[in-house]
Amino acid sequence: MDFKTLPNNLHEEVSCSVCMTTFTDPKTLPCLHSFCLHCLETILRTSGRHDIITCPECRRENRVPGSGNLKDLPTNFRINSLLDVLAIKECNTTAVQCGNCDNRSAQSCYCFQCCVFWCNNCIIGHNIIRANKEHRVLALTDFKEGDFENVLKRPAFCQKKHHKKDELKFFCKICKTPICNACALTDHEGHAKMLLEEAANERKLQMKSVIESQKKQVQQQKNKITNIDQTCIQIQEHAAGVKRNAQKFAEAVICVIQAKKRKICFEVENQAAESIQRLVTQKSEIENQVQVNESELEQAETLLERSTSAEIV
Repeated sequence: MDFKTLPNNLHEEVSCSVCMTTFTDPKTLPCLHSFCLHCLETILRTSGRHDIITCPECRRENRVPGSGNLKDLPTNFRINSLLDVLAIKECNTTAVQCGNCDNRSAQSCYCFQCCVFWCNNCIIGHNIIRANKEHRVLALTDFKEGDFENVLKRPAFCQKKHHKKDELKFFCKICKTPICNACALTDHEGHAKMLLEEAANERKLQMKSVIESQKKQVQQQKNKITNIDQTCIQIQEHAAGVKRNAQKFAEAVICVIQAKKRKICFEVENQAAESIQRLVTQKSEIENQVQVNESELEQAETLLERSTSAEIV
């Protein structure tokens, strides 16, 4: 984390995503998500399972420590350091708790070796102890940016009972866990060990290798996404081209059909007009013939009615 951006998101960094309040005793699951110990205990208690706890963040199932006690999960020392930074920054508005008498006071000090807050009464007892003569103690109101960075970079201490003042200095290769001097001589006697710094450097190299591999995979996936996007664009462009060609073809066909339609209509109209004209002429001729015939019939009937036999003969 860039220390210069720390004041802007510090509250977010030290807030548990389950209870939505400031962390208390933050523990880290194997999936690397951290939560308050009491939040994890509630989740485990209500899950109906005793050996598996589901991460509320990523929903991954994590195995409970062999002891069955979630207190044995790794402590998130980084969050604890951030909590101390937050307490120092807000000491004027929110008093800090003394690590010795548990009283809360805004007028307190911080010991960089003990990594503990001391009220003005208890710091006197701390300073008169000969073993603490070289300890650096600073009033909270006198903190500068560099001092906050030192708090963030403070060493990690053992979380086992009676070992909490012992710094973690070794890594047990058998148990795969950091340990203090006391743990190395008791619980991890006979186990293969190495300096914690050396183990961290080895792990850093492993993590860098994994990170580089993952970066390559991510880049390959991004390249695939880019190729898919380009293919989609090409498909869209091809489809648009086909639609344009289809529209042009349809318009051309329609023009041909309309021209054919006009031609047929013109020819039909001409043929109809010629046929009608012929029929009108034929009709006129027939009508004239009918008039002649009717006139002759009328004359014949008149002759029959009015003429004598001699005239008829």
